[in-house]
Amino acid sequence: MTNLRHAATDGAPSRFVPVMTVIRVLFVRLAPVVLIAAVMMPASPNRAQAQDCEYGAFGCGHAEQHHQYQEWKPSTGKGSCCNGEDCRPVRARTEDDGSWSVWIPEFRRWVPVPVFAVGEPDRFGDGRSHVCSTKPLPTLPVFHVFCFSPTGSKS
Repeated sequence: MTNLRHAATDGAPSRFVPVMTVIRVLFVRLAPVVLIAAVMMPASPNRAQAQDCEYGAFGCGHAEQHHQYQEWKPSTGKGSCCNGEDCRPVRARTEDDGSWSVWIPEFRRWVPVPVFAVGEPDRFGDGRSHVCSTKPLPTLPVFHVFCFSPTGSKS
């Protein structure tokens, strides 16, 4: 019993020395990696956002023409097309029957534009197609296009 008491009061028991050595070695070897990662992290969110903002994605490009989107009215004349973030430039194409479809990156497919949503071509004067729609959620099957302005030329 006296040996145990003496060992407990005589510093760290020898069985803990290898553990502490391993911790020190890991710290010395990992410190540069952790430091580099910490320096790189502030740049990562900006890059990820730029990559995530695919042309036509919900919210992508909205800020450029927000003031014009706010004034955009549906062909019914009731309400507004824009709810603050749902309008954006998109890729569009005409189908064989003359109808329009827009590429929705979140769905990875072309979505038909209802006839009532099609408005004047090149409404914003930038040669791009624009759409206002509900937020495309792959888990929610309901998707509505409120307003659509095709390019000046059908492409």
